Amino acid sequence: MLLASSPVVAADLSTYREFTIGASTADVTARIGAAETDLKTVHERPALLQELSWRPRYTSGRNPVERDSVAVIVFSFIDNQLFRMTIDYDRNSTEGLTTEDMVAALSAMYGPRSTRTATVAPRPAFDSLDTPTMIATWRQGDATLTLNQSTYGGSFGLVITSIPLEALARKAQATAVIIDAREAPARDAARAREQAEAARAAAEKTRATNKAAFKP
Repeated sequence: MLLASSPVVAADLSTYREFTIGASTADVTARIGAAETDLKTVHERPALLQELSWRPRYTSGRNPVERDSVAVIVFSFIDNQLFRMTIDYDRNSTEGLTTEDMVAALSAMYGPRSTRTATVAPRPAFDSLDTPTMIATWRQGDATLTLNQSTYGGSFGLVITSIPLEALARKAQATAVIIDAREAPARDAARAREQAEAARAAAEKTRATNKAAFKP
C-alpha cells in the first residue's frame, strides 16, 4: 500500500482498506471475522466505548500482499460507531524507510499533507508506554489521518479519526471517569459483601460435607 503510485484522485481519508469511519461495530467485526466477545468494553456510561484489536497478518485466507505491512489495527467505537482506527505497521515491512519516505507515500495516496496542527488522538487503553511522535497529518472533511513514529522502537503507525465522533468519545471518557470515581466506594462495598457471602457459603458446604462423612 505504501509504495503505490500517485493516484489521479486522492483516496478517501475516512476509509482504510475495507474499513470506513462511522461503520457499525457489527460491520467491522463481520469483516475481520471477530466475535462480539472479542470486543473490549472500556466504559458503558454515559456512552458505550469499546475497542477491538485485530492482527491481519495472522488471519487465514487473506492476500499476503494486503496484510504483510500491518502488524495490528485497533478499532475504537462509541455507541456502535467506528470513530478511530489505529494502525501499527510491522517493523520488518518499514525497515529502512525514513519519515520522508512515509510522508511521500501517504501524500501520493491522500494528497498533500495538512499545514494545520491536528489534535493528537489518545492511544488505546492497553497500549504500551512507547509514546508515538507525530510526523505529519492529513485532513479531509471531518476526518484526519496522522502519521506517527514510536519514540523508542522507531516503528510507524497511522491514526485515522472522525473529529466530531472523537470529540464525543473524549467527553464521554471524561464523564465516565467521574462516574466511576463517585461509585467506587459503593461498588467496592458490594464486592466485599459478595466475597464474604461466597466464603460463608463455601465454609458451610465444607462443614456439611465433613459432618456427614465424619466417624469418631
